[in-house]
Amino acid sequence: MAVRGDDKIDKGAPVRQRKAHKKSRLGCFVCSFTQTSQSSFPLAHQNAGPVFSIVDKSLGPINPGFRVPVIQPVKGGVGEIILDNTALAAIERFRVRTVFSVGTERTRSVYSEGAFLLGLKHPFLMHVFAALALLHDQYLNPCQTSSHRTALAFHWYQATALFHRRLMAAGSMADTSKLSGSERDSLWTSGALLGAASMALLDAEDVYGVWPLKKSDSLDLDWLKMSDGKKVVWMIADPTRKESIFHPLLSEWDGMPDGSKAIPPDTLPSIFYDVFDIGPSSTARDNPYHVAVSLLVQLLPRKINNNTAIQFLTFLTQLDPRYRKLLEEKDPKALVLLAWWYTKAAAHSSWWMQR
Repeated sequence: MAVRGDDKIDKGAPVRQRKAHKKSRLGCFVCSFTQTSQSSFPLAHQNAGPVFSIVDKSLGPINPGFRVPVIQPVKGGVGEIILDNTALAAIERFRVRTVFSVGTERTRSVYSEGAFLLGLKHPFLMHVFAALALLHDQYLNPCQTSSHRTALAFHWYQATALFHRRLMAAGSMADTSKLSGSERDSLWTSGALLGAASMALLDAEDVYGVWPLKKSDSLDLDWLKMSDGKKVVWMIADPTRKESIFHPLLSEWDGMPDGSKAIPPDTLPSIFYDVFDIGPSSTARDNPYHVAVSLLVQLLPRKINNNTAIQFLTFLTQLDPRYRKLLEEKDPKALVLLAWWYTKAAAHSSWWMQR
């Protein structure tokens, strides 16, 4: 299936060489939105984890001439450009390669066309697709050219800026249910894919340039803030609604870990109960470590794979704001819990998590 540029719609890899990294300074627009607007929304669904969709390989590449919106930094408005050959090639790599490296087997069978078809109707998603493919390229071959890095920076900026603009507009509506179904699904798709991308945005020369060893700054833990920000996207997009393309995946959210659950005795080393002041009587309300520890207790017996990765990401999406604050302050106890979770999560082979 090809798309003509005049169809105006609202719009073998090298073996990866591992090196030390730090989180990118490209910034996180959804974080700035949630920091200023989160209080405007009710508490989001606690099981809101990222959902990814893929595209059927039977679809054809986009034809030259396809137009996408762009933010104009100087004027502050939204313009339009025609995708060049480099961008078209990146989107094609997303379509036939990268999109099959995220999500679960169920999403891959249910959403064989979902993400790409949404991109044809909401072209801002093409920046998301291109950015994710370029990040995947960088994982497969860290020795990329300066033009590749420039293209990544451009599409990442456009993807996050346009997503932020649409999210702000949607959040300002008195009744977000009045948004079109495809608009809400496009926001959820963008938030999910950018969430994965934010975990993979790394750039450092040595381990001392990586949080928490490096000097603190305002951009620390942007990847964690993005996961927290998806709670707001969940409230606006509501992927559980019947007309959503994500509705068939409701069963994937059944049986998710719940950080509000009590912590049974004898499930952790005894020292943990004293150090974190946890136990059957502790609650999420009175203990900032409770949610993180409760989730760990539920996750430790589980093995992470393509179908269970979404369960492990609840550690990020259900994060207690007080615990996140402790992480920002590099509280040793908070860091121990995060390190323990990451030890489990890093066993997954996904490139965007191992970064």
